[in-house]
Amino acid sequence: MNQSIPLVQSDEARLRIQLWVAFFGWTLLVLFLLLWAMSNEDAEMLELARQEAIDNFNKDQAFRVWATTHGGVYVPVTERTQPSPLLDHIPERDLVTPSGRQLTLLNPAYMLRQMMEDYAELYGVKGRITSIKPLNPENAPDEWERAALESFERGEKEQFELTDINGEPYLRLIRPMEAQAGCLKCHHNQGYQVGDIRGGVGISVPMKEYFASNAGQKREIKLGLGLIWLSGVGAIGFYGRRSRQRFRERKDYEDQIWQQANFDSLTGLSNRNLFLDRLGRALAFARRQHSILALLFIDLDRFKYVNDALGHATGDQLLQEAARRLRLCVREMDTVSRLGGDEFTVILPIISEGQAVARVASSILTELSRPFDLGGQETHVSASIGITLYPQDGSDTGMLLQNADTAMYQAKAEGRNTYRFFTWEMNKVAEGRVSLGAALRNALRGNEFQLHYQPIVDIADGQIVGAEALIRWGSPDQGRVGPDQFIPVAEESGLIVPIGDWVLQQAALDLKLWDRAGLKMELLSVNVSTVQFQFEGFLEKMLDLMKHQPHLSSRLFLEITESVFLDEHRKPGARLGALREEGIGISIDDFGTGYSSLSYLKRFPVDKIKIDRSFVRDVTTDTEDAALCEAIIAMAHHLGLKVVAEGVETKAQWQFLHKSGCDYAQGFYIGRPMAAATFTDFLVKHIDVPAAG
Repeated sequence: MNQSIPLVQSDEARLRIQLWVAFFGWTLLVLFLLLWAMSNEDAEMLELARQEAIDNFNKDQAFRVWATTHGGVYVPVTERTQPSPLLDHIPERDLVTPSGRQLTLLNPAYMLRQMMEDYAELYGVKGRITSIKPLNPENAPDEWERAALESFERGEKEQFELTDINGEPYLRLIRPMEAQAGCLKCHHNQGYQVGDIRGGVGISVPMKEYFASNAGQKREIKLGLGLIWLSGVGAIGFYGRRSRQRFRERKDYEDQIWQQANFDSLTGLSNRNLFLDRLGRALAFARRQHSILALLFIDLDRFKYVNDALGHATGDQLLQEAARRLRLCVREMDTVSRLGGDEFTVILPIISEGQAVARVASSILTELSRPFDLGGQETHVSASIGITLYPQDGSDTGMLLQNADTAMYQAKAEGRNTYRFFTWEMNKVAEGRVSLGAALRNALRGNEFQLHYQPIVDIADGQIVGAEALIRWGSPDQGRVGPDQFIPVAEESGLIVPIGDWVLQQAALDLKLWDRAGLKMELLSVNVSTVQFQFEGFLEKMLDLMKHQPHLSSRLFLEITESVFLDEHRKPGARLGALREEGIGISIDDFGTGYSSLSYLKRFPVDKIKIDRSFVRDVTTDTEDAALCEAIIAMAHHLGLKVVAEGVETKAQWQFLHKSGCDYAQGFYIGRPMAAATFTDFLVKHIDVPAAG
């Protein structure tokens, strides 16, 4: 499991907490601003109403001062302005003008009271004068006014409150009223002196319009702050979405990096890195549970040939299909990995017995041996599987992987398309193969190789027509090493290419020496490995060889196995045709033992076929082998091809081949492979090979 996922989930959980904190924090901030704005709005409303009350108080004071300064105001006697009984003690309370109009004195308090009543009717603002010792009983204070008047005597300058008057909201404000000189005209009997607080002037401002305006302002504030809150929430949401997107992008990026680091991009299987991790985990589990674990190392046979012949795109398609088939052969708990190239592994944890592993391996071989449809072209491959078990074969990942690889090479060595369980004897063989590879490199540098030549004879007249060049290796350390031992190692390591180059150069040199000695032969056969043939640049090397060694023209024959033809689908016979144009003959070696197909003989440029020694050996005792050899000879002649029989060891075999019309023969009956000097003596002596008869 990708380790970045819990990290991203943790980041997202942390982000959710941050977003909720931001949401609640922002909401609380906006609520605080709302309450603060509402409070300010109420305070501002009260302050405006208070200022209106103060303005009215100031007007009252201005009028009162003016009237007091002038000792009151004389007004005509009307129904509303009757002579005040409270001013009986003033001699000039009532006057008559020369015209006969009756006037009466209105003291400032009464005058202002009537003005306030008129003002209240016009504007709703009520005014009232009161005193703890009122001159007029109607000016007696109520409970709130009395408390305010008492506070004035303690030095306070103002009192106000919101209250209801007759069911309507009002702001009541009252301020102290000081006695002035003019006031004593009416109030001297009450004991007041100038500067004494003789009462208070109260103003009541109606709040209905203020409240309406305040409500409108609050609606605007709520709307504005609501939009601000929504904007903030939107910003938080946008930040949250962007953050989640960044987390997802980071997760996708980390997943991609993790995928690239742990999975094969072509097949989707776990790669070497993840394979080693899972193998380590499976081993740890097996140790705890005391269970058996199996590791399968799988190598596709002939993949390189398909990849080179049909192209890398087709090779990739083959790997993808092989990976799909491998998945079908295992359980959900098992791990299929691609280590690279055409190498796969399968981890089988919790295996009850080796037989269960064998069934899985057999299933894999069956699946991979079925034809592959690659772009409309049917292709066949197989697999070699090496199997190792924990705990009996090893206890760590490195040892198990090495053992499985060793067992896989053993499967290849035993014919491919099979599986082999690891044994410690295999390990010794593998170590020998590694040391043999190192010795091969030293052999190239130390000129330890030799060419031996086995004569090829025309069966019709018994004359020597040529020879087959066979490589031999005499190692100073390991003694004589057979080709069947070192050639597979050379192919696996790629050393077969420089070794093959040396063989061609040396054979060309030896043929030239025999020509100069007058020992001219018609043909010289040289074996070419499929790996060497498929190596990039082989064709160019051969053309260069023919250019510098013209004596090889029409005499050099390359002996190739049938596996070469399996890889010629892309350009059928292109390289073989180019070689033949340069005078190089093509001979199919070991015909009948590989992926034999008569179509090869028709489709590809071939000059000769060699009947494998396994068929020649029993031609005199096995009717089926005899019939097969006769059929091969007849078929080849029908196609215009020459036939060489190898492994001829008895006169009876020679006579059978002569009777069947075979063209050439080679084997111990004619002569064993000989070193160049010995073969030269053989040619000089020109031992007559007896003709059939």
